[in-house]
Amino acid sequence: METAIKREIVKKGLSATDVVLVAVLIAAGAVLRLFTPPIFGITPNFIIGMYCMAIFLIRPKFFEVIFIGLVAAAVCHFTTKSMIPYINFISEPVAALVVFGMIKLPFKAMINKVSFKPAIVALFGTLTSGLVYVSILKFLILFVETPKNPAFMGLLTVVIVTAAANTIIAQLIYYPVKLATGKKELE
Repeated sequence: METAIKREIVKKGLSATDVVLVAVLIAAGAVLRLFTPPIFGITPNFIIGMYCMAIFLIRPKFFEVIFIGLVAAAVCHFTTKSMIPYINFISEPVAALVVFGMIKLPFKAMINKVSFKPAIVALFGTLTSGLVYVSILKFLILFVETPKNPAFMGLLTVVIVTAAANTIIAQLIYYPVKLATGKKELE
């Protein structure tokens, strides 16, 4: 009688396919950000929604998530109209870690076999990124003499519009990208 040997395959890092998927999604977010006309004067940061989707689909490890956040921050840095783009190097990794935490949570958000978890993850990832950015900016401005009201309500409006746009886009692209990449439902 033959003895079956069971091997456990341990994922040591991102596969080439995963790296390409992250790169393509972040690049798509950058293109959307550069060429989408402003919505009521606001150009949403689609890069955030795309890296949220990438993390949701590939399920990277902790340090890989931070790296994805840093790569997204670098791309945001070159596509932003922000007065202090360096803040993205804090806000994007923090948001990526929130997404990482959310994909570990055992919640399901399904209606008729359609998962809305991608939309929820993108919503919270985008809100985290935006609120961290605005909070750091507000803190930095405390140490600089500026005229009153440096448009924080306007920035919060940008965060809300961007979160809404990324929530919709993440939900719309989730199933086609999942199907194209052969990723399994991991909820």
